[in-house]
Amino acid sequence: MPGSRQAHALRGVALASSMLLGLAACGAPGAQQQEEASDVTPEKPSEPIAVTVLDGAGNLVGSQPMFDSFVEEHPDLVSDISYESAAAPDVMGKIRAQQTAGEVTTTIVIGGPDVLGAAQSQDALLELYPAHADSLPDLDDVQDEPRALLQELSDGEGVVNRFDYSGPMLASDPETVTDVPDTPEALLEWAEAHPGKFAYAQPDNSGPGRGFVQTLPYLLGDSDPSDPVDGWDKTWAYLDELNQHVSSYPASSTIMNQQFGAGQLELVPTIVSMDINNRRDGGWSPDTAVTLFADQHWIEDGHFMMVPKGVSPEALYVALAMISDQLTPEQQVKAYDSGALNTANASTSLDQASEQAQADYQQWGRPDFYPAAFSEGTVEPPLAPADLTEMFELWQERIGSNVGG
Repeated sequence: MPGSRQAHALRGVALASSMLLGLAACGAPGAQQQEEASDVTPEKPSEPIAVTVLDGAGNLVGSQPMFDSFVEEHPDLVSDISYESAAAPDVMGKIRAQQTAGEVTTTIVIGGPDVLGAAQSQDALLELYPAHADSLPDLDDVQDEPRALLQELSDGEGVVNRFDYSGPMLASDPETVTDVPDTPEALLEWAEAHPGKFAYAQPDNSGPGRGFVQTLPYLLGDSDPSDPVDGWDKTWAYLDELNQHVSSYPASSTIMNQQFGAGQLELVPTIVSMDINNRRDGGWSPDTAVTLFADQHWIEDGHFMMVPKGVSPEALYVALAMISDQLTPEQQVKAYDSGALNTANASTSLDQASEQAQADYQQWGRPDFYPAAFSEGTVEPPLAPADLTEMFELWQERIGSNVGG
């Protein structure tokens, strides 16, 4: 496997604690119920129950067939399943509203490290490991080292159900950009020579955006890539200089991808799944090129399944069963149908995928590029959730609020 670094301890505890103390001092509605909810014991439903999955990561593109399969195979547990989606920054607002009202209707939350961090900062999640380890798989049988690094970020309050080496890479039109930069310095020179033609989406709502920002401390040689507050001096200086040549930061990856596909942007950071899906779905030219950095650092990414505090014992029982089922190779292999090249279960492989998924991989998955690319460079865990939240805030304060400045 490529090299890897250990995940770092969560930061920002003092901020989270002060928020919670403030709520307690005001006698926040639902606070007592939430505290009591942390001790819930799963109980098998006496009759099927309705389940709601809240997706804050675009995860359902790959995982909905897995959930649907579980429902079909367990009519004794689930009477109906509903799917809801929300932008990552809005997920906690929905969950906290339910918890404050003392009526939690969401059974499982799916999100990336950003959603996880926001939920942890508000003490909104049930512990899954080790509290309910007897109802869940042994993760040593599911995860290899890179996947385990991502799992560590959850502090036992989430389970990885989607994994990717992710990126970042640079996407370009080979007819327009004939000399793609492969270092931060070369990228800065390119952006200066082509003002307004390079951009990345706002990191708090974009996988490629946060991947691009998180790889810079490694590429620039910052003192501590895990510490955006005190260890990113070179990165913040670089982003500030790059900012002078950026016209705007799209509010999401979707908008950035549309602008790139329309030719408004000529060079953008991307990740594996978006490269494949945008070309396959026609949003980008089939001839779009992707380029690694000379000193490639893959910022791994993934999604977590989480259970909010306040669910009923019956809902917790079903949630644990669904999480366990989704981690099986038989379910995880379905992720390949959505353009994934990696899954949360390390024992799966593309040759186990459906014929259509394998055909799509041959046509859109760059089989002559990605397998070799994954073996190059170093695999790095993303920022710990609390650090990621701090990075978002610092980016908005220093860069996003001063676009073009």
